[in-house]
Amino acid sequence: MSTVLLSHRACGGLVDYLLSRGHRLRLLGDDPRCGPGVEAHPDLRFCKAGPAGPVLGPSAPPRAPAYPDNAAMCAVLLDGFLIHRLDVTDSGILQYARARGLREVNVRQGYTKCSCVTVDGESVITSDLGIGRALAACPGITVLTVRAGHVSLPGFDTGFIGGASGRVGGEIVFNGDVSRHPDFQKMREFIVSRGLSVRYFPGEELTDIGSIIEIGGENL
Repeated sequence: MSTVLLSHRACGGLVDYLLSRGHRLRLLGDDPRCGPGVEAHPDLRFCKAGPAGPVLGPSAPPRAPAYPDNAAMCAVLLDGFLIHRLDVTDSGILQYARARGLREVNVRQGYTKCSCVTVDGESVITSDLGIGRALAACPGITVLTVRAGHVSLPGFDTGFIGGASGRVGGEIVFNGDVSRHPDFQKMREFIVSRGLSVRYFPGEELTDIGSIIEIGGENL
């Protein structure tokens, strides 16, 4: 099976489930260069280049352990598009995108991946209205905008739905119980309509852990 990048703060249900499915886990410890409260977030250290693409590592450490300088890797790459706050995007991500002719879409939210569930290369769920508008203007991209909040992130007022989830194989997996989110039914229907299933863990608080990133057989 694949290897999954995961914060060491992931809930027990998620960890046990991934191991039971035969996945290898690479648990990330705290890196203070990412900033307080998000020290172990994978999407501040790595960027998945679409559901079937490679996982890109940083070309340089974060310039400062504070937003937006710690968000250089937190971009979303879709079929034909790079979506991010482009003034902070890691140079390696820009090089990868430009080599493949991806259209660059600038948004105000530097924590772009945290704010997005990348369902597939053409489908995204987000709670950020600005990102939602930008994605809606991208030809061929379908976006579901859901209510913000309802996601925990210790030390912050709220977390992000993208940071509490990730695609692993044919499933969108959530770190906790997403069924308690007020837009759960919309999200589930959207994901199922793309041919994927939903996995979540009742009794566990839905918590932003910096995304769940599957890296397949790649080595980082």
